[in-house]
Amino acid sequence: MVNTDDLYTQILADGPSPKTLFHLLSRLKKEGQLKRVIKESLKALNAYPNDIHIRRLLAQTYFEAGLISQAEAELEKVSALIGDLTDTYKLQAQIYIKQNRKREAARSLELYVAHRPDDQEALDFLNTLTPEQAPVEEREPPIEEIPAQAEEQEIEEEAPSAEKETPDMATPTLAEIYFEQGQIEQAIDTYQMIVAQNPEDESSKERLEELRTMIAEKRAVAEKQRDEARQKKEKMIAILESWLANIREQFNTARE
Repeated sequence: MVNTDDLYTQILADGPSPKTLFHLLSRLKKEGQLKRVIKESLKALNAYPNDIHIRRLLAQTYFEAGLISQAEAELEKVSALIGDLTDTYKLQAQIYIKQNRKREAARSLELYVAHRPDDQEALDFLNTLTPEQAPVEEREPPIEEIPAQAEEQEIEEEAPSAEKETPDMATPTLAEIYFEQGQIEQAIDTYQMIVAQNPEDESSKERLEELRTMIAEKRAVAEKQRDEARQKKEKMIAILESWLANIREQFNTARE
């Protein structure tokens, strides 16, 4: 029988592709071989210094190993690599505009300006896609017409509260950042908050349904894979039991 650890060593020695390296190192990390993951990740990054997946995995491994400063240093490199790729969102927005898909263009620009808030051109363009509604001015009655009790009530209503501030943090940009980081559940929660606050936000509703469908499909695939693995295991057990029965029968026959 082939030893799994020997198999891993052989794969690593054969100079695998970055994708294969990432999957193998992720498996080793799940098995708790943190020191080995760190060693092999550093070796891999010497050959592929701009591989963001391996570098992020190294940062996660450093963190789990309690090496906080090393994890921080790697995450700074990951952030720099992400920053170099943020122009992708701007180009994507331009493509959407050509196709008259303004909602998708606005979403891409929101992600872009989240990383490049100093790009005034992109900010102005985003404002044309998502114009802010001017607040409706309300005439206030003369001060002498407001009773004292009403003044106290108004002060209480204007006092800031955590309940008012928390929902404001839920924005499509934050949700998409969660999504880009692979945290789909958090993205769904954020979009649910957005829709609860703004029931007329059709774009967020559509995106929420997309994410719900996506995670449902992932769960279905994962369940199917578990079923297939269980069936293979049961089949292998049946084969082994059959072999064992044959061996016992041959052994008994030989004794006779």
